[in-house]
Amino acid sequence: MPEKARCSGYGFLQFKNMAPVWLTPFSGCCFHPSCGIVKKNTILYRNAMGIRLKNIIKAFLPYGIIILHREYNEYRKYYKKASVQNKFIFDIILSAGAGCRTAHYLKKHDLRFCANPLDWMTLYSLDTVIHLYKTNFDDFFKDFAEDKQKSLEYNGHWYFDTRNNILSLHYGDIENNNELFRKKMKDRFERMHEKLLAANKICFVSYRNDDIGVFRNFLNEMGKIYPGKITCINIRNNEETVIPPPLKYFEEKISEKLELVEYEFKDIHPNGDDLKTNEDAWIGNYIIWDNIMGKISLKKRMNFFSYMLNKNRGF
Repeated sequence: MPEKARCSGYGFLQFKNMAPVWLTPFSGCCFHPSCGIVKKNTILYRNAMGIRLKNIIKAFLPYGIIILHREYNEYRKYYKKASVQNKFIFDIILSAGAGCRTAHYLKKHDLRFCANPLDWMTLYSLDTVIHLYKTNFDDFFKDFAEDKQKSLEYNGHWYFDTRNNILSLHYGDIENNNELFRKKMKDRFERMHEKLLAANKICFVSYRNDDIGVFRNFLNEMGKIYPGKITCINIRNNEETVIPPPLKYFEEKISEKLELVEYEFKDIHPNGDDLKTNEDAWIGNYIIWDNIMGKISLKKRMNFFSYMLNKNRGF
C-alpha cells in the first residue's frame, strides 16, 4: 500500500479507466460540517444543518445585521493595525489548492476577496491551475464521472473532472444542471480575472509538497498572464517534524515580479489527523495556519456589504 495511503484510513476513489486515487488528510478531502460531506442522521450532519440555519438567520434578521456590523467594526480595527504591521500586503489573494483548507483559512481571516472556481475543489495540480487560467475555464467539468457509492455514503456529490483531474465534493449541479454550473464558475473566473489584470500585487496561497521547480514554473506561467507582481505562499507538510514543530521558512525571488515564499511544518491538527475521532482534523495545524495568515492582509479594506457577503458566501 502506498505510504501516503497508509495513514489516511479513508479508502480510495476508483473511476472507470482510471487508476485509484488515495485521499489523505493533506490531499484536501474535507469530511466536515461546513462542507456538508457527512452522513445523514449523525451528530456531524445535525451540526452542519445548525450552522447553515444560523448563517441564514444571521444574514437576514435585523439582529443578525447588528451582530455583523459589530464584527465588521472589529475587522476594521484589525485591518488598520494589520496594514501597518503585516509582512505581506496584496491587492488580491487567491487559493491555489491542493484542497479546500486554503480557501477555509482565507475566508476565516477575511482574505477571500472574491470567489475562485477552485476554492472548494481538491486533488488538482498546479499544471491544471495554469491550464484553466490560460483557457478561461472553458473545459472545467465538461467531462466528468461520479462515484455514486461515495456520494451516497457521505451524502455528498463526488464528481471527478476526467479532463483536468479535479475532484469536487460539493456541487450537485455538475450533473443536475451542468450548463448552469459551468456558467456560474466561468462567471466567477471572469470577475476574478478582471481583478487580477488590474492588481499590482497578487498572491496565490497553496499547501502542496511539490518540488520547488513546480512552483517556479507556476509563477513563470502566471506571470505571462498577469502584469502585476506575483507571490506564491506555500504551506509544506513535513511529517518528520514534531509538535510543537520547528517552523522552517524559505524565500526565493525568481525575478523582479515573481516570488516564492514557503512555510514548512507538521500540518497535523493538535488533536490528531483521524477524522473518526477528531472532526476538525481536516483544518490541519490551525495554530500555525492562523499565525501565518495573520501576517497577510489586503491592501484595500472590504466595505460592509462585501464583508457581509464574504461571511455568508458558501460554495
